[in-house]
Amino acid sequence: MGKVFKNKICDICGKLKPKVIECWGKKHCPECFEARPKTGIVGHSGMVSDPNIMNQRMLAFDTNLKLTKVPKGDKVFATLYLTHYPESKGIVGRQCNYLVERKGEVLGIIGANSPPLNYKIFNNFFKEYTEKNWLNNNVFRLIYNEKNLGTRTLKMFRERVKKDYEKQYKDILIGLVTFVEPPRTGAVYKADNWTYLGMTQGIRCTRRGSLGKWINKEWSKGTKKYIFAKWLVRR
Repeated sequence: MGKVFKNKICDICGKLKPKVIECWGKKHCPECFEARPKTGIVGHSGMVSDPNIMNQRMLAFDTNLKLTKVPKGDKVFATLYLTHYPESKGIVGRQCNYLVERKGEVLGIIGANSPPLNYKIFNNFFKEYTEKNWLNNNVFRLIYNEKNLGTRTLKMFRERVKKDYEKQYKDILIGLVTFVEPPRTGAVYKADNWTYLGMTQGIRCTRRGSLGKWINKEWSKGTKKYIFAKWLVRR
């Protein structure tokens, strides 16, 4: 309601009234004020906020974002992976690899494979489970810069990889781990509420042979990395 004036002429009916109300630059007598067309919307000049709108808009945007599961030999995936890790010998063990796409455009890649065997810090974190029950997020590369794209992709990846892994390997996937090499800080994992476990010792081991029969282990100095882990199931 606007300002109230005494002994003024109503701009609507033209009559002198003991009291008029100013609304949108015009003076209304009480009768004309009540007779105004009702919109059913009050406050904020007819503007009404809906706290769900932003979530709906974000979800609508995310419907265009998708992960496409591909083999490690997929040319696009392999190119983005090997140009990101030029010294890599490739991906071994169990794995789930994805292209990050939107409307047919590749925005990046993300994937996970078998984690390091008998890695004490992971065994302590996941306790009674074994290496078959968690994966190493071995690559996450986006070639398109967009606000919150990383966190949206990571969340979508967590939900997707759990289903794909359990369907493909018949083992429950209870968590993910990852290594982040400085100068990166792992900001996207922190935003996604991953647990920081510390840093690696900076020692690299090269193995030759087959699983359970490793021979010719070679140790060399590597780069210290940040370690993060994430539960995918309720503990």
